[in-house]
Amino acid sequence: MVRGSSVRGTARRRHFGLNATMYRLLSGFLLALPLVLSGQPLPTASAQDTLRAAAVVNDEVISMLDLAMRTRLAILSGGLEDAPEVRQRLRPQVLRTLVDERLQMQEAVRLDISVTESQIDEAVLRIAQQNRMDRQAFMGVLQQNGILPTVLRDQIRAGLTWQLVINARLRPGIDVTDEEVDAVVERIRAESGGLEFRVSEIFLAVDNVLQEDEVAATAQRLVDQLRDGANFSALARQFSQSATASVGGDLGWIRDGQLAEELSQVLKALRPGQISRPIQTFGGVYLLLLKDQRQRSIGDPLINLKQVIFPLPPDATQEQQRAIVARAETARAQINSCPVADQVSQQFGAAGTRDLDGRRLSELPVEMGNLVSTLPIGQPSEPLRMGGAAVLLVVCARDEGDVDREAILNSLINERLSLQARRYLRDLRRAANVDLRV
Repeated sequence: MVRGSSVRGTARRRHFGLNATMYRLLSGFLLALPLVLSGQPLPTASAQDTLRAAAVVNDEVISMLDLAMRTRLAILSGGLEDAPEVRQRLRPQVLRTLVDERLQMQEAVRLDISVTESQIDEAVLRIAQQNRMDRQAFMGVLQQNGILPTVLRDQIRAGLTWQLVINARLRPGIDVTDEEVDAVVERIRAESGGLEFRVSEIFLAVDNVLQEDEVAATAQRLVDQLRDGANFSALARQFSQSATASVGGDLGWIRDGQLAEELSQVLKALRPGQISRPIQTFGGVYLLLLKDQRQRSIGDPLINLKQVIFPLPPDATQEQQRAIVARAETARAQINSCPVADQVSQQFGAAGTRDLDGRRLSELPVEMGNLVSTLPIGQPSEPLRMGGAAVLLVVCARDEGDVDREAILNSLINERLSLQARRYLRDLRRAANVDLRV
């Protein structure tokens, strides 16, 4: 039996609470729906169209009415001109999005996961407030443009529920080590002074070679709409299959070379405000919007240092100097923290230690600064000849300035989560029985 177009289900479902932070992550796509208040309703579909199936997804129907309503919502939110050719160009990707949402909701029912109606109510209210309206006025605008209120609610439901599915099924398996974060921090610091780009993306997945032409054509249609003035963020929310769709495709500030090579080459050729051509990659097609670019700066880290000092007498022979440096090397092997450095200095006959606390990296001599800028905390440097002494430098603490380790950690997690989520959806598509009728 073919069921209706809305995935409701009567089985008991598990409800996941959304705290404020998670809500911002899961529903960013809800917060900035730019409405075009034209005052003119979009043309209604014919009665015959509303009765036909646009697609059947595992025996569940997506009707022509569903397709027409979502196309209208895409036109309204994207700031597009409503015209037959525009609807025709958008319809294939709208239908693809509806199919994906149906698969996602079916998977959520299987896993007994859902969002509550109150969470959807809150999302609708946030959209209304973002558009400087109360809820009643906002819903009235949708109705004036021929869009049923349930269309927006179903889109919100699908987006939030899929994020909860991803969080429940995939997030526990994502692990990022301190060493991986350290590697990114060091790379960021090494690249200080290079270019950074503020970028937004739209990603359209290609699951098999038979889809390449279809997806490429869809990408070109979106480029045409964008160059005609469509809102990039709105189209990203409607059509992008990347995790960034929830925030309008916004990747934030990224470093030169951070994206895949084929994307980086195109990005560097753009000027701020420009939209790229469709970029074919192994997994799908990207559209990039370069919002801005700047020279990278990570600030001036604040460092607490300890010096372990081995004097080099001015009348010492080269052999004696080598012996003192060798003793410093032996002492170095025993040091793994600043407190231990004090003990080791006495054990190996050093002249003592000296603390340099609260020093900016820029305030240190160049040679010393270069040495300690990437030195792990608690690990001593090689002996450095300074002012008639062989000196071991130990970093006791380092304030990384603008390098936010928590942000780096979240970025690595989200990058891996996004990749796994695309694979998850790809597997659902491959296992599904999807019959497209238009």
